[in-house]
Formats: sequence, structure tokens, C-alpha cells
Amino acid sequence: MGRDPDPHGENRTGDRGGETRNDFSGSGGPVIQGRDFLGNITINASPRPAPEPPARAAGDTALAQAADDLAFAVKRQWEKEVALRRLNDPYPLPVRWESAASGLMEPWPSLVRLATTGVGRAWSASPSGWASGPEALLGAGGELVKVLARVPTGRLVVLGEPGSGKSVLLVRLVLDLLARRRPGDPVPVLAPLASWDPDREDLDQWLEQRLGVDYPALSEPGRTGTSRGRELLDAGFIMLVLDGLDEIPEDVRGRAITQINNALGLHPDLGLVLASRSDPFTATVQPRSGTEVRVTGAAGVELLPLDLDTVALYLRDSAGGPTNAASWQEVFAALAAENDPHPLAQVLTTPLMASLARVAYTPLPDKHAAPAARPVELLDRSRFPAPRAIRAHLVDAFLPAAYALRPASKPRRDWTRRQATHFLTFLARDLEGRRHGTTDLTWWDLADAAPKPLAGIAVGLAAVPAAVVMPFGAWLGAGMLVGVVVAMIGRRWSPPAGTFNRGLAGGLIGSLLGSACGLGIRFALGVDSPAGYLVGGLALGLVPGFLGGFRAGLAGGVAASFVGAFVGEPTMGEAAPLVNSFGFAVAAACVVTLGRRHLPARGLRWSPLGIVTAMGGGLAIGLAVTLQAGALAGLLCGLVAAAGGSFGAGLEARPAEATVAADPQTVLSQDRVTFWTTASAGGLAIGLAAAFVVGSDLGPWQGLRTGLADGLATGLAWGFLQARYGSFTLARCWLALRGQVPWRLMPFLADAHRRGVLRQVGATYQLRHAELQRRLARSP
Repeated sequence: MGRDPDPHGENRTGDRGGETRNDFSGSGGPVIQGRDFLGNITINASPRPAPEPPARAAGDTALAQAADDLAFAVKRQWEKEVALRRLNDPYPLPVRWESAASGLMEPWPSLVRLATTGVGRAWSASPSGWASGPEALLGAGGELVKVLARVPTGRLVVLGEPGSGKSVLLVRLVLDLLARRRPGDPVPVLAPLASWDPDREDLDQWLEQRLGVDYPALSEPGRTGTSRGRELLDAGFIMLVLDGLDEIPEDVRGRAITQINNALGLHPDLGLVLASRSDPFTATVQPRSGTEVRVTGAAGVELLPLDLDTVALYLRDSAGGPTNAASWQEVFAALAAENDPHPLAQVLTTPLMASLARVAYTPLPDKHAAPAARPVELLDRSRFPAPRAIRAHLVDAFLPAAYALRPASKPRRDWTRRQATHFLTFLARDLEGRRHGTTDLTWWDLADAAPKPLAGIAVGLAAVPAAVVMPFGAWLGAGMLVGVVVAMIGRRWSPPAGTFNRGLAGGLIGSLLGSACGLGIRFALGVDSPAGYLVGGLALGLVPGFLGGFRAGLAGGVAASFVGAFVGEPTMGEAAPLVNSFGFAVAAACVVTLGRRHLPARGLRWSPLGIVTAMGGGLAIGLAVTLQAGALAGLLCGLVAAAGGSFGAGLEARPAEATVAADPQTVLSQDRVTFWTTASAGGLAIGLAAAFVVGSDLGPWQGLRTGLADGLATGLAWGFLQARYGSFTLARCWLALRGQVPWRLMPFLADAHRRGVLRQVGATYQLRHAELQRRLARSP
């Protein structure tokens, strides 16, 4: 057919008595020669083998193994979800698609040029397998994996109307890609975009966080110091499958595409599949006013409505028996005989409505269940004059049908249809209202559905007994308030880091500086300074460290310790219990309210910085007690404080199983263990230290009282700061008391997932479809 030009090649053709001769040297493709052809000739060139990916550096071996572990976890995760959603029962609805409108995507020649000449692109599929243009991307069913391979850049946008089957198609694509994946290849990871705020974090940051929650092993530090998930992303071992661009608020959707393009620029070989509803995507890339935007290097396809013959066959095949199949046959025969198009014919052209119709009109195997209605009622134009009425009817019929069916694994208790509808309605309204329409239902975000100060008030009240039994003057509460105020001002310039250890280190140094400054001024003024003043100063400095980063903790520690060391008087006064109680309660409430974490913890491990900070605190306390009560008491108090503090402050998240994807129950269990362990460790550390410090001077009984009260308050505060379980439990109880959620919330959500009412993406639940969420939220 042709050959590649070669400067050293020759082509000499001559006619020697009817003989045709070609001489050629060089390299080229197939060369066909002949004469006197009769009829049409078809030549099928053998396809070139797919190129091997580039060899990975020796240092990438560990990353390649991590990618293989991730692939196993993703595959197992989505196989389980496919089974729960009954996508293969009896078979997936065969959706079809065509090329998206040309004005929404970059020109095809631009994709080819990027794939062949893009800077930093390591390798790409052979051009012989590329499509000739966007019109060649049409397909159906399980062909999307083949269509994606024909896009030169490996980037594709999937558009469709609500309920057109985009999410299910992406799940199928992920499993098909994994079935074709070779060891060391990129791993397709499906992530819903509903929780991403493009104004607050770039795509890489959000992905790193999301990967760490859904696949806990990826949150662990890698060999470069960043998380293992970020290392996989930077090294090209992850392919992004992003669902729900339309679920991002409209005013930031354009910036979301810009952020996606920025990520594609940082990772030139990054594969991408992005799904969105058609109208919101069109309004974003072609706004009536403002700047147009395109997804860099992406082709596009748009899902088509189902044809009625396909839907009729699907509903008959899934009818559960010949009687119900005959009912559906009657419906579709009537639709075919209609001269005026019936609203039902339009409604059933989306996979969502077809599947809801199947659920609503499939007879239940339970002999005690009421007989199912017959689908012929959908033909009644007086009840259903327009498509909207039929859609509403099918959505409304879904929950009663789902809760009339007993799941395969029976929960500890059953919830009635009315109870389930009531609870799910609250959750839908919370997502639509407080969560601004997101579809991600996560237990750790539900903690914020209760009043925000609730956790702080609870811990603040628990701190009051500690303030009452503390054998110090009113300066303790006053110094606590001063330190908290200064730290809260300083957190504007020094916000909290990922852990509290940096802030605590700043508070420890600040307590030493503040105490030294306060005692120094007293010495310069010739005022007597008992050693207890140093103990008071050091006792106050650590609390502000929970409210900010190193500098905020340092400033708050200096302020609080200065008050304790300069004006402190280690004797009780009449106003001391009241002032100290107020100061302790306010400080504890501020620390827990402002410092609590927003993501669940994943377990425990030792933190070197936390251990060093605790040992420094133990040394300082030992020195202060030595000056007050002697060397032996100081040595014992210092050792106890250092050992207990190392156990409390030195614990943080531990590694997770690499080949297991997280589910909501597992994430909650890990967070609960973290809460109780850190609460116990922190309470034990501070309780023992306080008991020894106070007991060495005022006797064992006073030391025991002080240690118990301090340990309880500090342990609760430390648990609330290190894990999400405490805030979630308080919020769950608050909402259950108001009748808005069940007392056993997590079993309820798991049961809804088994019934198909919820779907699960990693550690996140979602209602089966956004239309169901909005319908519930609008219900009276």
C-alpha cells in the first residue's frame, strides 16, 4: 500500500517485456505490487503488537508492587459492589453512545499532535490502533474499554442525561481495564468528585486525601516522604476515573476543569475518564458569559437513549417468571400500538427508570408480602399524563419495594418502610442542605450535622472537675484563657499542621521561655519566687499548642506560662475553683471545637516527634518538681511524665493492609480503636504525671484526686483531637434523640446498601441515584 521514505532507498520500475521490477532498500510498511487485478481486492494488514511500557527504574520496583496491590484491592472492591447492585442479574443493560458534539472537545488533530509530540510523554499506544476521528468512537455495552484504547491521548469525557447509565458504565470500564492490566501498568481508580472543592485544594491534594481514605495503605509515607498514594500518582501508576463533574457547584465547575488540566500538565501520561451530565458540562465549557474551557487532550462520547425493544427484552428477561413477563409484553404491545407517543415510552429509555420499573413491578418471593401491582397501570394517562409523573411514581415506589424484600444477610433488626423512608429523608435533606447538594454520604461528615460546639461543650464540662480539685490559685484559669486567646490569634498565621506534635513542640518551648521570662522579671524586681511558680508556668504552656502550628503554639505557650510564672500563687483562694473551672472549660471547648480532625484516623503507630516532645516535657516537669520537692520526687515525676507522655503523644496512624479497599464500617472501626487508645494513653500520661507532681507536695490522696480528674479530661480531649469517632458518637446520639436517625445508624446504612438503596464507593455511601436524593429531600 505504501512505504516510509528513506534517503537510502531506491525505487526503480521498468518494463522489460511485461516484467515489473521494484528494487527497495530501507524500512517501511507493507509493499503490494501486481498487475491486471480483476475485481475488488481487500487487504487486511496484521495489527502491530501493542508496545511494551517503558522499563521502570530499579527504585520503582516497590511502587510497581504497591500498584499491583492497589489493583487487587480495586478489583475486589468493585466485584463485590457489582454483586450487591445485581448488575449481572440477568445482565447489564446495553447502553449505546456516539461521539460528543465537536464544539465541546478539542479538535481531533490536536489530540493526535499532543499524543505524538507532547513534552514529557513517556510512551503511547501504537498510532495504528488510533481511531481516524471522533466519529469512530461510537459503541455499546462493554466496548468502552476498546474505545478508550483508540483515543490517542487515553483521555475521554463521558456525557449523558440523568439516569443514562454513566456511573455503571464507569464501574464496568474499571473492571474491564483491570482484566486487561499487566503487572506494573497504571491502575484505574474510580472516585466521585462530589466532595472536591477546587477553590480549597488542587486535584492532586484532593486525590491524595481521597486515596488515603478509600485505600488506607496509600496514606502511609513512601520512600520520598510523601504518601504512597501521591508517589503512585506522580510516577504514573494511577489512571483517574472521575465521576460526577456536574455534582460540583456550578460556580466553581469551570475552575474544576482548569484544575484537572493543571494535573494533566503535571502528569503528561496521566490517563483520564471524566463523567458528567450533558447540560452542566455544556454550560461549563461554553458559558454564555465568561471564558470557555476544554479538557486538555480529551475526546468525548455521549450516551444515547435506550431503544424500547432493548428495554422490553430486559424487563421480560428479569421478570422473575412467565406471568410477570406476559404483563410486560402487554405493556410494550400497547406502546407499539399507540398512535400518539405515550409518556412511558420516553421514560423507559434511561437505564435508571428501566431498573426502577423492574424493582417496582417484580413480584416478591416472600409469601407474606402484598401482591405487586401490575405494570399495565403505567399506561393510564389520567394518572400519568406526562413523563414527570411516571418518573416520580417509579422513584416513590422504589423504597417500599426495596424494604419489602428481605436481604440475603438478615440485619440484627429490621426497619419498617416508614422508618427507613423517614431516616433516609433526613439524610437526603442534610446532603442537599448543609452539604450543598453533594451525593457523598460519609459517617465522619455526619458528625457536623449536630451543633458544632456540642463536642467542645461535652469535653469542657468534663474538664470542670479537674479545675475544681486542682490545688492552685485562680492564676491557672486566667493563664489558660490568655494562652488560648493568643494561640487563636496566632493560628491565622500559623494554622494547625496534619498532627498536633508541631504545635505541642511550640507550646513546650513557649512554656519554658514564658516561665523563664516571668521568673526573671520577678527576680529583677526582687520579688520572692517559689519553685511552684515554675510548675505553674510549665503546666499552662502545652494547652495552646493544640490550637495551631508551631508559631501559634509558641506564642500561646509564652503568654500562658508567663502569667503562671509571674503572677501565680500556688495556694487556693475562694475564687480559684470558679475561675479555674471557667478557664479550663473554655480552653477545652476551644481546643476540641477548633482542633478536632475532619477525616477518620486509621489506627496507631509511633511518632518520633511526639516522643521527643513528651521526653522534653518530662524533663522540664522533673526539673520543676526537683526545685520544689527534692531530687527524688523530681526524678520520679520526670520519668513518669516522660514515659506516659511518650505513650500518649507518640501514637499516630499505623499502616493498613495494602490489598484491601476500605468500607465505611472498617474505617469507623479503625477510627474507634484510635479514639479509645489515644484517649487512654493521653489520660494515663497526664493523670500519672499530675498525681506524682501534686502528690509529691500535698500527699497521695490529693495527688490521686487530681490525677483522676486531669486524666479523664485530658484523655477525652486527646481522643476527640486524634479521631472522629467521639464527635460522630455525640452527633449520632443527638440526632437519634431528635428522631432524625436510628440509634444503630451504621447497621442501618449497611442494610440499606444490601437492599440496593445505597451504593458504596470506597468508604463513602451514596443514595442509588441523585434523583432519589433530590426526591426525598423535597418530600413533605
